[in-house]
Amino acid sequence: MTDRLDIGVVVIGRNEGERLKRCLASILVQHQGPVVYVDSGSSDGSVEYARSVGVNAVDLDMTQPFTMARGRNTGLGYLVEHYPECQFVQFVDGDCEVISGWIPTAYEFLIANPKTISVCGNRSERYPDATLYNRLINMEWQGAEGQVKACGGDAMYRLKPLVAANGFNESMIAGEEGELCLRLRGHGFVIHRLDTAMTLHDANMHQFTEWWLRAVRCGHAYAHGFDLHGKNSEQYKECYKRRQVLSSIAYGFCIPLLFLFLVTILLTQTLSQLPLIFVFTAILFVLSLYIRLMEKCVRSRQILGNSQSQAWLYGAFVALGKVPEAQGVSKYYFNKMRGVTAKIIEYRAS
Repeated sequence: MTDRLDIGVVVIGRNEGERLKRCLASILVQHQGPVVYVDSGSSDGSVEYARSVGVNAVDLDMTQPFTMARGRNTGLGYLVEHYPECQFVQFVDGDCEVISGWIPTAYEFLIANPKTISVCGNRSERYPDATLYNRLINMEWQGAEGQVKACGGDAMYRLKPLVAANGFNESMIAGEEGELCLRLRGHGFVIHRLDTAMTLHDANMHQFTEWWLRAVRCGHAYAHGFDLHGKNSEQYKECYKRRQVLSSIAYGFCIPLLFLFLVTILLTQTLSQLPLIFVFTAILFVLSLYIRLMEKCVRSRQILGNSQSQAWLYGAFVALGKVPEAQGVSKYYFNKMRGVTAKIIEYRAS
């Protein structure tokens, strides 16, 4: 149990129901410092419940476009205003539970490593075998210990440098954590991942359409991040998200278009001057590109300890996910050309 007033916790959520109750309980059982819950228009009594267990609850102004970044910044601002003694802030998504012992572990690591501005641990699915999509997300959360480029939605930060960097980019509907970490690393800070249990996540994903929309949101985040910082490669010593955007466009749009063109030639026998062996060879080459992409994923997953069958399953969905990612990339640039403010892409009904 920690009762340090220099550690604040910010939870964001909307209509999380029992997930929020588990989230807050997991925090309060190990931390007696300030806890802020920022609600984005719940209709299930989330705000009332948070207040009933002694948590500061803030209603987000929903007349403005909602982003998770705005929710986190609102909670951060509340800590700065009401708890000036706070030096560290742990962010938690409302569909997660904080593993016992994580908060003091993260705090002690930041104290011992003054150049580290953020630290995260292992996030796992609460019900990894409930659905195929839960299993995929559980593998997605895995990563190697050590210095990393970014952390996810659950992480502990040093508060003052975070405020000085203006917090999360509120215009981003996804990928705001990585974009923030890029800017923080640009100021000379480092980010660490510990091989320690941090949070349990409840994806509760049951449908293919939910997985698809989540991948669309991912592609949108790639494009927005690249648009913001892709030209600042000298400042950040990397071309932010360029590889991801190009990969999404290539594997999600260009190569499928070429494949359909070749199959059309084969089936309709158009351009008959082309030898069939050439068309067959071209089709096999296109398919081999996806196999190579999957093999690369398989190798990386096996390094993280996944079985061969798990690794191939993950690789297959990475390859398939390039199509909705390309849709997300296109959606970002199409909205930008029209001057339309992007709205958050909801992939889960509850």
